[in-house]
Parts: sequence; structure tokens; C-alpha cells
Amino acid sequence: MLEKKVLDVVKVGFYGNTSDNRSPEDFAFPACMASLMQYMEEDYATFNNGKYLVRTAYSHFLTTSLMGFGLLWDRDLCLSSMDLTQVNDSNLTIKYAYDWAGYEFEIIEKDNNKDYIKERIVDSINKGIPVLGFGIVGPPECLIISGYDENGKVLIGWSHFQDWEILDKEQNGMFRKQDWYDDLWKIVITGKKIGRKTNLREVIKNGLKVMEKRESDGYVSGIAVYDEWINFLLDKNVENISEQALKLRHEFHHNLIGNHAEARYYVGEFLMQFNDEILNNVGKCFHNIHDLCRKIWGVLDENNPWIEFRNIEKRKAIVEILKEIRDLDIKAMEYLSEY
Repeated sequence: MLEKKVLDVVKVGFYGNTSDNRSPEDFAFPACMASLMQYMEEDYATFNNGKYLVRTAYSHFLTTSLMGFGLLWDRDLCLSSMDLTQVNDSNLTIKYAYDWAGYEFEIIEKDNNKDYIKERIVDSINKGIPVLGFGIVGPPECLIISGYDENGKVLIGWSHFQDWEILDKEQNGMFRKQDWYDDLWKIVITGKKIGRKTNLREVIKNGLKVMEKRESDGYVSGIAVYDEWINFLLDKNVENISEQALKLRHEFHHNLIGNHAEARYYVGEFLMQFNDEILNNVGKCFHNIHDLCRKIWGVLDENNPWIEFRNIEKRKAIVEILKEIRDLDIKAMEYLSEY
């Protein structure tokens, strides 16, 4: 058995932390799928649009996993709701992505023993196939395991959250994680290529279901989120809360705007590549949502936005834009129902 092996997998990370001028890829699972497929030399275009390096695989998997159709709200304002793998059962989200990729896969939960999971990771890396892991580094979101050391005692790879912990690094910047099993949720082993098991019509049908759902995994979901969001913004109690509480409320709102803008933009990009009037109309709705989300960011002073978040007039201005976004989502749903 080799003591160490590392595959040259393209880095994943939040915007500005990918070591290239890449367009935002802030959703971990589709970013990891994009790097996995790139390593497997699958034919997803990568190009420079004059501003960013764009990996089209990211829009493919953000869309076909159905994450990009989602919108989640946690009533306790927990940032875990930013993880859109939860728009369906997490394993179903994984299945949808692999069905589009056209590969067999195996999800191995933590209830298997550590030695077995380690053996499967090492075996896959030795075969030249990276492994997807959930947890291990940071929250239980996706990362890509691209290598191992000490016969699997140490795992090596890329994570959006690898700078959140004090970790040893490889020379190329990949994390090195010992005692990884304690923080593991599950892994995904990629099998042989079998051809795509879904189609665009199925993606659209299931994407519309995600937009229509009003609850998912304990979160408020889909179109129902807008009522929660608007009531949150119009809450008069904000006038009297502490600065720390105000910062937390603004952080949740600010991150949700960024999430929504990115999700809808990339789904729009994906849909508009097809020569179809209905999908083109949906894509335009989603691109307009992206632009309006950015307009919301502009309502508050960019230097101290959380301070202005206490101002009810500012929040009312945000609500009016948010209503436009809601109406565009409803319009997009009407188009999707015709497809």
C-alpha cells in the first residue's frame, strides 16, 4: 500500500479564494462536482468571459442538483439554511447531480466503521478518482478529498471552509486533516461512467417542485420564504435590539441575498443555453432577480450596512425590491409549469 498519494484536483473555495480569477462558486457541492468532473476530463467548457474564468460545470450541477431553484429560511436565523443541498433530502440532491453527470456513485454514511471508510477512500484515490466528503472540515458541507498520507490517517484536499480551522497544509495549499473521522458525516465514492440518467424536462419538473415546496428539512422553503423575509424586515422590534443582535440579523439577510443572487443567476445561465423560448424567459426572470439582489445591497451604506439596518425606512425600501424579486420568481414558476 502506498503511504501517500495526492491527485492534482482544481481548488474549490469561496469567491476570491480559488487562486484564479474564477466567477463566484460559493455553493460547495456543485463546486466540488465541477472539480471532480474536471479531473475526470469530462467535457464541460471553461472559458474567460473578459471578467471571470467561468466553469460551466458549476452552473450544470447547481441547476441539475436542484439547489439553484431553492430558497430556505431558518426562523432562528441559523446560517445552516444557506446550504441548499437541503432543498431535498441531501442524498437525493447528490443523486440528482450524479444522474446528470452520468456516473454511478455510492454514499457511505458514518455508521460504517472508520477502517472501512478509510479503506474505500484510499482505494478510490489509488484508482485516480477523488472522493466527495461531507463534514471533515468546517460545517457538514461538501469538500473534495484528493489525497491521503500515512495510509489514510491523514486526508488531503480542498474545502471552502479550510481556513476556518488551524490545519496543516500541503505545499500547494490543500488541507491536511488528522482525526478526520470525528467530524465526518458521509462520503461519496464515484463509480463507472454509465451515461446520463435524467434529462432537461425532468430537471425542470423537479426544479419547479422545489420552488413550490413550503417546507424542507425543518426550514421554510421556496415561495413561502418571501413572507417570512418581509415580516423579518418590517419587524419594529429591530429598533430596540442590541448591536450584536442587529449584526446577526443583518448578516443573515446579507448572506441570503448573496445566496439567492448566485443561485438564480447560474440557473438562468444554464437554462438560456437551450434554444427554447420558455426557458429563455425563465432565465431572464432569474437574471433580473440577480440584479435586484445587488440593488438591495446598494440600499445600505456599504461601509457600515448593519448600522443602517436599524432604519425602518431603509428596510421598507428593501421590502419593495424584495416584492419585485418574489413576483419574478412567481412569473418564472408560471413559465416552468408550461414547459
